Formats: sequence, C-alpha cells, structure tokens
Amino acid sequence: MPSFAIDVPDEAIQTLNSKLAAATFPDELESEDPWVYGAPLKDVKRLVQIWKDEFDWRKVEVELNELPNYRTTITPDGFDSLELHYVYQPSPLKNAIPLLFCHGCKVSL
Repeated sequence: MPSFAIDVPDEAIQTLNSKLAAATFPDELESEDPWVYGAPLKDVKRLVQIWKDEFDWRKVEVELNELPNYRTTITPDGFDSLELHYVYQPSPLKNAIPLLFCHGCKVSL
C-alpha cells in the first residue's frame, strides 16, 4: 500500500476562487418546501461565501495529510480501472464495524 500526500496545486485553488467570485445565481423558485427544487439559494450563497472568503484549503490539507492516505487501482468486472484514494485508519476498538466513506469527485493529484 503506497502512501501519498494530498498536494493541491496553487493554480487549482486560484481557479476555484476565481470561479466562486464569478458565480451568478438564479432567482429562487417559490415553494412551500424550500428543498423541493434543490438546496435553497440562501444556503448555496452562504456556502459559496465560506469557500471563497473563509475556507483555508492549506490548513485542511495539512490536517488531511496527518491521516494515513493511500491510493490504489481497482478494476471492477465490466468496467475500466478506477484509481481510489482512501484513508486506512483502524479503530482502537476491538469489535468496531469498519466504515467506508466514498465521494464522487474526480481529483487528479
């Protein structure tokens, strides 16, 4: 299991910040259920503001790299190979149930 460190290029972070700064938002559709058409506009705007003005990727990157990060390649039957990033962190509890967290974004590091 070869380990690796998360190291996002400065250019990728600058590109993300530029996109967040240039974001335009649609008008809110009226509904009794604010989630019927997706995330409420106020929540999306709040998250964009946090990502653009408050989130410190480098700090989080350091924290993530304190975990045992690994990459491996799997080839599911009938599909092309997939490169996976995972954290292997055994529980200190003897009979703990293993957990697998997956995310759906492709990141080239």
